[in-house]
Amino acid sequence: MDKMKAKVKVKERKLVPILTLFLFFLTLFFLSPAAAQIEGVGKRVEIRCDFPAQMIEAGDTAIFELLLVNHGKTATYNLRWWAYREAKNWDINFEDDEKEVYKTLLPERSTKTVALAVETPGDAKVGESPIHVYIGDGRITLYVKITETHKGEKGTLALTVTDKDGDSIKGATVSVYNKNKFVDYAKTTVEGKIELELEKGEYTAEIVKEGYHAKETEDFKIRIGRTTDIGIISLEQKEFYAEVSSKSPSKTAMVGENPVYQLKIKNSGKADDTYGLDIDGLPEDWYSRYKETVEGKEDISELFIGSGEEKTLYLEFVPPYDVEVGEYNFTSLVQSSTGQYELELTLKVRGSYKMRLYSRRLSYEVKRGERASIELTASNAGKGGTITNIKPEISAPEGWTATIDPKEVTSLKPGESETFTMKITPPGDITPSDYKVTVKIKSDQLEEEEDFRIIVEESSNVALYGVVIIVIVILALAFMFRKYGRR
Repeated sequence: MDKMKAKVKVKERKLVPILTLFLFFLTLFFLSPAAAQIEGVGKRVEIRCDFPAQMIEAGDTAIFELLLVNHGKTATYNLRWWAYREAKNWDINFEDDEKEVYKTLLPERSTKTVALAVETPGDAKVGESPIHVYIGDGRITLYVKITETHKGEKGTLALTVTDKDGDSIKGATVSVYNKNKFVDYAKTTVEGKIELELEKGEYTAEIVKEGYHAKETEDFKIRIGRTTDIGIISLEQKEFYAEVSSKSPSKTAMVGENPVYQLKIKNSGKADDTYGLDIDGLPEDWYSRYKETVEGKEDISELFIGSGEEKTLYLEFVPPYDVEVGEYNFTSLVQSSTGQYELELTLKVRGSYKMRLYSRRLSYEVKRGERASIELTASNAGKGGTITNIKPEISAPEGWTATIDPKEVTSLKPGESETFTMKITPPGDITPSDYKVTVKIKSDQLEEEEDFRIIVEESSNVALYGVVIIVIVILALAFMFRKYGRR
């Protein structure tokens, strides 16, 4: 046992010089100027903050003003921070006049201010998170308390589009991309502004407007629950550009009509220009012409428009008399100094619908209780349109009976006709007089009607009885005259 204790003491004696020598060199290292220049090790740095704890909403940025006091010699120090839990993924930076910094030079016995900016995400959880700051041997703990989260919300992109003169541009298309993948788009208002909701992330935007050169923005970041306004985007106007439009590029016309399209040409370029007018896709035997007014008869083949001005003109089509029903497509061609503009037009030609009714008689005489037979012919007098589901209806006084043959006709093509036979019987006790019966022919496209006069007379037996009575009265009068007349 004594031998073992002796061996331990011998080892301890050998370790003491070694440890002493190690501590000596370590002390020299920390006291050396090189060590001071590395991290300011051994220099006393004090970090002060009047408000080390701040309350903000998720998505806001907390700014901590840190006062650095150097109680030692001149040295350069790294600016470091450490966080955990929620704050470890936050965007935290040291800033000086909005410039991001990571080292600072502190002269001997001097003070300096540096800001710690803590940008929180919009979906940060409600609660308090500590952030530890290290500068040299100085230490301080800061606290950010999230009072409200915006988790589940989107962010908003805002921007304004103007021309070089600062005038707002309406109708510019702002397309947003995430890593070259299209995300969404919006069109600018009269004030040239847009507000577009987007998911959290980094994006670029392309602004396009007819008559202007397209422009792409730099990368911007969208934060949850917050509006990112990237400011004013100015577009440069093209030298030559025109906008050709029509309020009604698609029309429907009946056979025999000449449809007219109203067109507008706006010179959106910087320079005045003259535009040639032409048409493509015109069928054979058709005719078209550009006019300055709806009623005008004179054709125009070109049009001068000053920069920024707009003119209205009219394009009339004249189809042939025997045009077929169907859909026709044309292209209006507008030729400028630098290019050609096209406007697609569509015309649907429909058949005209016209029904004619004809009957050889409009007046019929019948005895009480007898039947009147009326024939009415319906013909399709239209152009190109088939009349479908033709059904006759009779409107007669109460108590009358009527039959119709046929009861329905499926269709009548132009030029075709159908005769309907209607048998109408007045009641036997009806008062002799004139009566009106109306026959209406209905179809899917239109309806027509015809009135008939029905004269109801006494029956033949009644007339015979009347004649007999009259004869009896005459004979009685003659007998009376002979018997008593001479007296």
